Amino acid sequence: MLLKLGGARAAGLVSLTFVVHRPEDDAIRNLAIEYRCHAEALRVADGELSYTLRTGIEAIRTRGSTDPDQALLVCHGDQPMLRLDVIRALVDVWKQGSAKAVRPSYRDTPGEPGHPLLIDRTLWHLAAEIRGDTGFGPVLARHAVPVRTISVAGSNPDVDTAADLAALDSPAPAPAPA
Repeated sequence: MLLKLGGARAAGLVSLTFVVHRPEDDAIRNLAIEYRCHAEALRVADGELSYTLRTGIEAIRTRGSTDPDQALLVCHGDQPMLRLDVIRALVDVWKQGSAKAVRPSYRDTPGEPGHPLLIDRTLWHLAAEIRGDTGFGPVLARHAVPVRTISVAGSNPDVDTAADLAALDSPAPAPAPA
């Protein structure tokens, strides 16, 4: 994923990349630095997603630009199949000014919330309300913030286990005979 985000930086789609990691995870910290990302350690060893998001936004506000015309691209570390074309599509929609929150809808996994989520700076303050492992979704819904979804090809699977990772390398199963 860091390689894809580096490609997004090179293409001018993102300017800064922050990686929030567990405090003892030197491997992730070093990898983030190797890919020219800002490494930001959580203050707790096992924080929930909400804490991770708040930590990242705090780091961006502290070390990032104060330009009001900014958005945050929330990428999950367990989704290594992140694609540059998806990032480009999200950024394009946001730049058109037609949405403050944008996420993909992957055609191979309809009905699942697509990631990453792009969220306008004017909505970052809502991170203070996020609790647990739910992310921005419930808070945006509670505030009636419309989230624009854009249809994109493929999928962006979570990779949480060794079996999930192995499945990425496996050829797709042949279709059943008709």
